[in-house]
Amino acid sequence: MSLRTKLMLALLLTGLASVAMVGGLASYGLGKKVDIIRRQSAAEHFYSAVSDYLHPYGSWQAANQAEPFDHYMRRIRPAPDDRLPPPDEGIAGREHLPAAPPGVEHARRGPPPDAIRDRRGPPPPRSDGDTPYHFILADQDFTVLLGAGVYRPGEPLPEAARRDARAVEVNGKVAAYISPEGVLTPSREEQQYLDAMYDALWAGVSGAALLALALGVLFSRGLSRQLRHLIAAVRAIQQGTLRQNVPVEGRDEVALLARAFNEMSAELAQSHEALQASHRTISSQAEQLRELSVRDALTGLHNRRFFDEQAASLYRHAVRYQRPFSMVIADIDFFKRINDQLTHATGDAVLRAVGEIFRTHMRESDLVARYGGEEFVMAFPETSLAQAAVLCDKLRELIAGHPWQQVHPQLAVTISIGVAADLQAGSAEAMLQQADAQLYRAKQDGRNRVCSLAA
Repeated sequence: MSLRTKLMLALLLTGLASVAMVGGLASYGLGKKVDIIRRQSAAEHFYSAVSDYLHPYGSWQAANQAEPFDHYMRRIRPAPDDRLPPPDEGIAGREHLPAAPPGVEHARRGPPPDAIRDRRGPPPPRSDGDTPYHFILADQDFTVLLGAGVYRPGEPLPEAARRDARAVEVNGKVAAYISPEGVLTPSREEQQYLDAMYDALWAGVSGAALLALALGVLFSRGLSRQLRHLIAAVRAIQQGTLRQNVPVEGRDEVALLARAFNEMSAELAQSHEALQASHRTISSQAEQLRELSVRDALTGLHNRRFFDEQAASLYRHAVRYQRPFSMVIADIDFFKRINDQLTHATGDAVLRAVGEIFRTHMRESDLVARYGGEEFVMAFPETSLAQAAVLCDKLRELIAGHPWQQVHPQLAVTISIGVAADLQAGSAEAMLQQADAQLYRAKQDGRNRVCSLAA
């Protein structure tokens, strides 16, 4: 179940529960209030009827001997309300009759036969539980006169019923007490009014339920839309796009969440960019350190350790695929004399210039390094002995023809070179030893020359 559906159901159920609770409380309160009003009205009518009944005589006994109470009640309201009047008799035709108290509706049907025969008091309660009155009437001594189906006439009224009793005074003296009892049955007209009010109430409840449903759908749609934006932004961050910006709608908690997410996304993107920049810097510095570790500081050429590693790899490749490969070692002639006679600074300048000639006049696939002191080593992959000898002789001529007088007026520099191309030597180091032997031969033959050893 999606979050939108859950939110819609939660809002709908909350709204319906609230509407049901309000409707139930309103219905209960309405019925209770109407019952209280009817009971008060009925009690007031009954009080007025009893007061009018007793006033001419002063006591219940005297009034009952003159006219039984049932006869009196039928006389003041003879028409029953449970039968419609004749067509030619409207409500206006009965307006001159006094209204009967709602609490004594059963009295309008006429007294039971026992009451007609016995004029000394009210009839006893009916066996089927139907009573003519819904109010208890007692004399001034709290002796029950009308029991309302709860007490028998002649018995004393209990203390609990006396607390709610209302005194009926005649000529300044208490002639009787009235106490409410029982549940009043509404008349047809009252029931119609109640039904109309209940219909209006439940119509309002139904309208509120529909409104709750509509608002639930509306609010859940808006909330789910904002959450969908957040979910899409989170997925984009998972895929690597860190800088996201979701729309901020309103000022509620979801809007605060969206605003905080935007700030977090911006900070995360900035941190990532800074981290990448730092990583690039560190990588560049690491590359620089690696280059420094494999290069000679004076000439800028690779150092001996790097050359040994790379030459061994090139040798293995040449042996595996039976490709030509040559190794070269070169030495500057009379370099000690240059240091001794023209200073070590001049010797360093010579080394830098020779290294620059090697670096600028060799192929990209060739490998050259300063091997130590005034010695230089080279590896020529895919190069035969004859080709290597030609390349080395060209380098020798470039060094001999370099304008060394610009470094020092008395300076002249030459170089001797030994070349080997025997893959059967067994290793790159063994081939370098062969080239070193050819270098020694070049020195013996007068220097400033290239000597080579064929396979």
